[in-house]
Amino acid sequence: MVLLGDLILLNLSFVLAAAWRFRDLPFYNTEYYDYYVQLWFISNLLWLVLSLLFKTYNNGLKLEPRQSVSKALNVFSGHAFFLLLVLVSLQRSEQYSRLFLIYFYGGALLGIMPWHFFYLRFLRGFRRKNKPLRSVLLIGEGESFLAFKDSVQNNPELGIAVEAEIELQEGLWLDAQLEAKLLASEAEEVFVALQPDDPRFKKAYQWADKHLLRFRALPNLGLGPMKAVQIDFYDQVPVLSFRTEPLQLWHNRWLKRILDIVLSLALILILYPIFVPIIGIGIKLTSKGPLLFKQKRSGYREEEFSIYKFRSMELNKEADTQMAVNNDPRITRFGAFIRAWHLDELPQLVQVLIGDMSLVGPRPHMLAHTQEYRHLVDRYMLRHFVKPGLTGLAQVQGLKGEHDLKTMEERVKADVYYLEHWSLLLDVSILLRTLPSLARPKKKP
Repeated sequence: MVLLGDLILLNLSFVLAAAWRFRDLPFYNTEYYDYYVQLWFISNLLWLVLSLLFKTYNNGLKLEPRQSVSKALNVFSGHAFFLLLVLVSLQRSEQYSRLFLIYFYGGALLGIMPWHFFYLRFLRGFRRKNKPLRSVLLIGEGESFLAFKDSVQNNPELGIAVEAEIELQEGLWLDAQLEAKLLASEAEEVFVALQPDDPRFKKAYQWADKHLLRFRALPNLGLGPMKAVQIDFYDQVPVLSFRTEPLQLWHNRWLKRILDIVLSLALILILYPIFVPIIGIGIKLTSKGPLLFKQKRSGYREEEFSIYKFRSMELNKEADTQMAVNNDPRITRFGAFIRAWHLDELPQLVQVLIGDMSLVGPRPHMLAHTQEYRHLVDRYMLRHFVKPGLTGLAQVQGLKGEHDLKTMEERVKADVYYLEHWSLLLDVSILLRTLPSLARPKKKP
């Protein structure tokens, strides 16, 4: 349904863009009519190929509208890039109206993204209110048994109903009566909550095959909630992965890097001619020392890099070890002004442009803080799997400034969530949520 809707909206956008662009011009039976027919064919084929590549329609049982929109946005971006690349490579770009392409992609964006979001929202509601898609059996013991039972009951959008369940006594297997109870159901799957080294696990596997039941394992991995476990096979050896990292995929890194380059370059061209001369004069007139302040921070994969800011403090020996605090005497009057309006961080736009940083990502910490919190906060170091950013999920959630242990734990949770759930849409959302904070002065320091 989602694929069908995408193709309908894509072709509708194409037709409407052509009708609007050529409303006052001859179109049919013209020299360039055939070019647009070819473009229509390439456009549909490219959408299908990219959709398969980005696994746009692999939504799984737990429908997530935002993730579906993010995948569609990836396909949309790739579609625009590769279509224009094809036209330039074939030297056909002059044959097509630029206004037509703007209308076409504008219409496709406004149609396809809401379609993905609202269709999956509708589907989730439909599943909650209607009969489950499939009935299953549940056998086993322990935490996995109870967790699966609760998950199915609390998430009707999964479309699963437990038709019969048997909580086994320790060390015991099914007796004839319990087996008869299970086989009396019409379920086609059995979920088994036993450890693989338990002798009953193999017995359950063989029992499922014997009675034409699809076998599903629910092992207790002992690592707490794991929403993104994946299994791969290296030849015949199963390998479990416990964390999804969308930015491990080259096309996601490519999309994020394009966004960084385009926006950082635009902001440099707009903001630098206005603010840099004023800030430079203000710093020189109010304090002695260099225009820029640099400090070693922990970056991508814990590589040290120098972060640059417009200097807002008097020169002092504690600059690399002591963070600014309320009413910090080291901060100059002009420095307090540029810090309040985030203007001291303008040099970091250049670092985004050259690739040391990203527009969105975990804020980089001082080396001393990295060494301190890596031993105190669980999963702290995972934030270094992503390039440091100008802003981040923790920042838009208000988790900034303070460095006490509780606040740091919450910041790390936000950074790890960003690592595991990255999407282009999430980056755009964070950037938009950052804008209001730039329109008003931040609290001291």
